[in-house]
Parts: sequence; structure tokens; C-alpha cells
Amino acid sequence: MSKVTQQAQQMKLASLGRLTAGIAHEIRNPLGAISHAAQLMEESPHIDVSDQQMLDIIRRHSKRVNGIVENVLSLSRRMPANADLVDLVSWLEEFRADFLQTQETTTPPSNLILKTAPGVPDARFDKSQIEQVLVNLCDNGLRYSQQQLGERKIELRVGATADGERAYVDVRDFGPGVATGTSHSIFEPFYTTDKGGTGLGLYLARELCEANQAHLSLVEDDQAGCCFRITFAHPGRMI
Repeated sequence: MSKVTQQAQQMKLASLGRLTAGIAHEIRNPLGAISHAAQLMEESPHIDVSDQQMLDIIRRHSKRVNGIVENVLSLSRRMPANADLVDLVSWLEEFRADFLQTQETTTPPSNLILKTAPGVPDARFDKSQIEQVLVNLCDNGLRYSQQQLGERKIELRVGATADGERAYVDVRDFGPGVATGTSHSIFEPFYTTDKGGTGLGLYLARELCEANQAHLSLVEDDQAGCCFRITFAHPGRMI
């Protein structure tokens, strides 16, 4: 049974590699057209300030989507992360502001609470890859909180491990939590309890963390909702 399970997992991974490469190719073509159209509009002498702001949003988030495509392709090819030493608290403050900007049109409004602790060590990671992980976790958390509470609310908590040498980030929602007996399956590719989901989000998130020598795990405690933790490698460890 163990051998069959392993073979099934290898088949899943092979299928995932083909799927991600195909999706990336299909996204790149329309994304290039969107970016090019925005560039042409920016060159018009009749663009007013409000339209220029909208074009700026299009340009920045087209760049972000392209980064996601690159990350998926790198993951399928097992490309190494391009890591930097990062002041995690400052970076998360910037991430929070950027993420909430993408949520400005949501109803009800999105609320991302950031809680920090003193003495959080720096972390070494690829910013674009970990940003993709956090966006995935935050999007999921907001959706599940809204389903449970009617509010789009999540909490990011930054801290240090017990030895004080590694940083971690918790993403906690206020939704129904993970169903009993499914916690061991949530990181498997194509596993989902959401009818509209693909079952790839958490799998890709964990793989991106592993590419950065970080670890994504489910925190099982007695608090409401669901909490995922990214534990980063020691900042002195080279990737």
C-alpha cells in the first residue's frame, strides 16, 4: 500500500508539472496584451490623474501576476530561490499596505491585523515567492472568515521561535477551521474541500516555502478558526 501511495504521489507531481507549465503559458499571452495596452494608454497626452492612477495599478499588478507565473514555472523546474536578508516586520508592513490596496473594492471591507513582537530576527527568503504564499493564505483566510462571521478579517502575527534565532509568521482566520481528520491531507496536490477550488494553493505554498528553506505548517490549537505558520530558516543559513 505504501508503494502504491508513493507511485500515486509521483503521478500527481508529474501531472502538476504539466498543468502548471500549461497554465503559465496560457496566462502569459493575455497578460502581455494587458500590459502592452496599459503602456500605450500611458503614452496618450489625454490621460488625467485618476486614469493614471488606474494605469499604475494595472501595471503593478500585471507585474505581480507575471511574478506568480515565473514562480510557478520555477517551481515546476525546481529553480532555486533568489533570497535576500529581510527585515521581516518592515517587509510585512509594506505587504499589508499593498495587499489591502488590492482589496479596496471588496464587500464587506477587508481587515488585515498585523501584530508584531520585539526582537524578531531577520529572515532570508525570496520576497516574490513568499509574497505569493502570503497572498494565497490571506485570500483563503478572508474568504473563510466571511463565511463564518460575515466579516473579512484575518490576523498576521510575527514572532520568534523558542530559541530566538528564527522568525515565523502566523496567518490566522476566523472561519470554521480544518475539519477533523483532514489536517494530514490539506497540503496534498489536488486535495480540496472547496467546490470551486483546485487543490493546488496550499501545495504550491508549501513547495515555495521549502524552496526558501522555510516550513509551512498548520498550527493545531484550541483557538477559533485556522492558523498557518511559516517558520523561516536561520538568517545566517545560505539558500
